Amino acid sequence: MITEAVQQLAGLFSRRFFFNALLPTFIFATLTASTVVLANSSAASLSDYWAGGDLATRLLSVFAYVLIVYFLAAGVSNQWRNIVRLYEGYPLKRLAHFTGRPAPGERWHQSRQERLLSDEHGDEMRAYYRYPHESFSTELLPTRLGNILLAGERYADVRYGIDTIYFWPRLYPLLPATLQADLEEAVIQYQFPLVTSFLAAISTVIAGCALVGTSGSASAFLSVVLVGSGLAYGAYLSSLPSAIELAELQRAAFDLHRGLLLSAWPTVADVRDEKDAFAAIKGFVVFGAAPSWHRPQAAYLRRHTTQGDA
Repeated sequence: MITEAVQQLAGLFSRRFFFNALLPTFIFATLTASTVVLANSSAASLSDYWAGGDLATRLLSVFAYVLIVYFLAAGVSNQWRNIVRLYEGYPLKRLAHFTGRPAPGERWHQSRQERLLSDEHGDEMRAYYRYPHESFSTELLPTRLGNILLAGERYADVRYGIDTIYFWPRLYPLLPATLQADLEEAVIQYQFPLVTSFLAAISTVIAGCALVGTSGSASAFLSVVLVGSGLAYGAYLSSLPSAIELAELQRAAFDLHRGLLLSAWPTVADVRDEKDAFAAIKGFVVFGAAPSWHRPQAAYLRRHTTQGDA
């Protein structure tokens, strides 16, 4: 019954929003709110307060809480990219750039890549999954997640001279539906632990401050910090296998389907005729000029009619 209820609720939203924003936000918002409230009052007094309220007040309170959680989840979903980049280590890399020194962990990953590619202690398969090609060693990031995703992003550049940053948004709509579904599932699987880790860290800070501000017991504060920190770090580690799968799917997409980009790209002649035709059409629509796009349009149609007959 619980499983069916969760599936029905997930159907109201996109799977990515439900699992990577709404569900973790609800869990950690509830845990954090419970810790803050219990730090300021007893469970018995809360129970008496809830029992003493009328039905309308209870329903209004529940509705208000659900609404708050929804808006918090919407905020989390708007920050998916920034949360991922935070765990990739880009803020550390950017800060290190201003100081003129390598980011913490950057040199460690550079030496580890060198070790994995060495003849004596080498493990080329592990290096393949966890680091980009050695020609990008100066771009290595301070975290394991960042380098795993960077390995997937730089693969097409090394193998085929394709800049993934620019061409991935153009290739993705052309991919088979099954591969798109696999990629979406991989994104959900690696982002969910990252969102969980991020919210666990935020909840730990808020709950810890609440306990300190109310002179809570040292054991309660220590428990919150240890459990919250352990959960945040453990969730981060659990995202790595899914990130490896996502990066490998991206590599496979370029290996098997990069030709779709070339076949979908217009010819030079098409682009020239289209520019001339649309410029003339704009003049007709916006400025009331005489219609004059017949030549480039006819050339474009004639070319494609000939290709279709061939």
